[in-house]
Amino acid sequence: MKPYLREVSVHLERLSRTDRRLALEALEAQLGELQEAGIDPVEALGTPEDYAVALLDALSSEVSAEEPDLRLLGLPVETRGLVNAEVRSRTWNPANPRLVVPRLFGVGWTLNLGALAVKLKLIRPDDATSDVIEQVPERAVRAAQLVPLLVTGATAAAAALTWETLPDRVATGFDLVGRQNRTGPKLSVIGSVLLGVIPALWAARNRGPSEERLVRAANATTLASASASAVAASILSSRHPHGRWGLLVPAALAVGVVASLGVVVLPLRAGLRRAWRGATTTSGHTRDDQ
Repeated sequence: MKPYLREVSVHLERLSRTDRRLALEALEAQLGELQEAGIDPVEALGTPEDYAVALLDALSSEVSAEEPDLRLLGLPVETRGLVNAEVRSRTWNPANPRLVVPRLFGVGWTLNLGALAVKLKLIRPDDATSDVIEQVPERAVRAAQLVPLLVTGATAAAAALTWETLPDRVATGFDLVGRQNRTGPKLSVIGSVLLGVIPALWAARNRGPSEERLVRAANATTLASASASAVAASILSSRHPHGRWGLLVPAALAVGVVASLGVVVLPLRAGLRRAWRGATTTSGHTRDDQ
């Protein structure tokens, strides 16, 4: 049965990592039923290549999670990211070598943190398998979900502590060298805080598999970093109007990327260690039995 599964996997390489995993898990369950019934999978399902071709044909009518809903003047446009876990997984797909992928909502692109982790040699493309994800400790997942909450909590606290001293209008836009060039009512600071708070609360939910929760936490961490930088720039510009506080925003994006990588990579490596220890223990027991 395993050779059949491996051959099908080879022919499904152009599917997204998540779609391929789900398809192979379903096939593995089906092969197990055939084995119990003593039925040859080739007789029941056709050759591995034929099975893969039929599956790809069935999926071809659907828009791939790796591709945007549509394109406008050549730019990707996505609307499914808020409700579709498959679409959100494109921001963490080590099997996809593309560093830049269509963003989860709206027009434009975003980073594929999975590809970046592979480029930085933090993980290998095949490390994020379902077997490894299952070994990620629950406490590691929950710790990852706390990261955006901590960042947004600190941001909200800073806004609350300085609220009374803020002027009626604060900086809401900056030029290329970081100096303010646009102002708005100080209520805009609350909007910047909510940019991080809402995704952090969404990411804190314990519903869904571990991989989905980690991806949510990574995306929320990126937004929490952007929120923190926007709030800090507005507050500091109100006190020192001639400073280049707008440069905090691109700096925070870099920090956010690093933090988001850590949110997923550290739990994943914990899962890898547990999977490796489990495999080593099983191998040792097998040798002892022999």
